[in-house]
Amino acid sequence: MANRFRLTVLACIVFIQTGTAQIKPGPTYRLGATVSFGLSNLTSNHVGVGGIAGAEKMFSKHFAAEIETSYNYFTGDKAIYVDAKNKSYAIPLLAGVKMYPLSNVYASLRTGAVYFLLNNMSSARVSFGYGAAGGINLPEKTNRLNVQVGYTGFQYDGISRGYATLAVAIIIK
Repeated sequence: MANRFRLTVLACIVFIQTGTAQIKPGPTYRLGATVSFGLSNLTSNHVGVGGIAGAEKMFSKHFAAEIETSYNYFTGDKAIYVDAKNKSYAIPLLAGVKMYPLSNVYASLRTGAVYFLLNNMSSARVSFGYGAAGGINLPEKTNRLNVQVGYTGFQYDGISRGYATLAVAIIIK
């Protein structure tokens, strides 16, 4: 596992040295839709739908600061709840750093908070959240779309929980 990590870091350094990223003036915003998939200990919920909003600002040729929030309503229960009420959701607010090895391809590490409610809980909670994402910004000739795959994790009752998200968003300058 440590060797894979070292190879990944080495590959990122090589991409940074040979990348063609350009500093983009001003902040960039994105707004779109998500589909989420529960991966670890997310009770009986496995699929979620929702929306995403984010902003970023380049601070060097290959790096940007970002903030992102989303709403993920989890459905796909295998359990039956009283009055058939599914109430599971997660709302992360994460900030992080994006690395652009190429002008339109990025990887991101994030941290922040997650406001969540799982079906077995009586009230919503806030927990430390973390995540990683990678994606591509399609060129302007294809309407400036962003496609991103990410992972968001948090803890509840001493158990690590998390979900993967596929997001498609419109880029707004």
